[in-house]
Amino acid sequence: MKKRLYPLFLVAAFSLTACGTKSYSSKDYIMTLDYKSNFKILQLTDTHIGDKDDQDLHYDFLDLLIKDANKDSKVDLIVGTGDLFTFASRNTAKRFFQFLDSYDTPWTVVFGNHDEQTYFSIEWMTNYLNNFGSNCYFNDIQDDDVAGNCNFAINLMDGSNVHDQLIFMDSNRYYFNDYMGYDYFKKNQIKWYESLTDYSKDGTNYLNSLMFYHIPLPEINDAYEKGEIKYGEKRENCCPPDHDEGFFNSIKTHGTKAMFFGHDHVNNFEALYEGVTFCYGIKSTDRIYYDEDMLGYQTITIKDDHSLEINRSYHTYEELR
Repeated sequence: MKKRLYPLFLVAAFSLTACGTKSYSSKDYIMTLDYKSNFKILQLTDTHIGDKDDQDLHYDFLDLLIKDANKDSKVDLIVGTGDLFTFASRNTAKRFFQFLDSYDTPWTVVFGNHDEQTYFSIEWMTNYLNNFGSNCYFNDIQDDDVAGNCNFAINLMDGSNVHDQLIFMDSNRYYFNDYMGYDYFKKNQIKWYESLTDYSKDGTNYLNSLMFYHIPLPEINDAYEKGEIKYGEKRENCCPPDHDEGFFNSIKTHGTKAMFFGHDHVNNFEALYEGVTFCYGIKSTDRIYYDEDMLGYQTITIKDDHSLEINRSYHTYEELR
């Protein structure tokens, strides 16, 4: 979401990033899901659903996207990469999560900067998802010593072996200190990531892993300018945080091969940079700002040889008429 779009009067409404005092084992953050050949992940992003929207219209559009994604081969996991809501009540949030659950497909979400710009707290939403059950795969530990509210992993199990690891992290929301802008991954989150990937090693080798979060890393601009563009284009200035704790240095050496995020609504590029794929999702409703030809969804298919196939499908609300 562009910096110009959040009003200053909301500054006081944003709570501090959650962070408790207890340390937990890396295994406490890991869930498991059976790996299936050509494991297919559907990424939806930046839905921004609010109380005053025509929600039925948005859900009709999302239903079109999900059914289209399932057309040739069934989706194995649905992931929402943040900015799920803007000015939403608890009932609106519950409806969204119940909608995702209705497809009888495993699903999960991470939070974006606007998911605190609601009529409920991030802590309420975290607790709601932790206890959702059914097809929801969400496992944040609320009293840990790790910043953020959605740091966890899903191991895709091929028998007794982990085929790939999916890592979900909270890129946090806003920062008001030495600068005013988007927040960043904190040092204790980087330590958490390093501990998780170290714990998950297959002998001396890091697992192949994919990462899902909302706000792109500061290296997103280098990825576009210096990396190998695999797909898409830069249609707006990238809006990463101004602060950098050096997270990318860890990512390059701990087995993560690709990162998927949202945040900038009309960027859709995929770039390979220093061995890591940076990949925007596709905005999945017409809320806030958007380009007419860039609404839809993205699928990430994990192959048996750990390679990835990334596909985009673009749709319009006109298809609902």
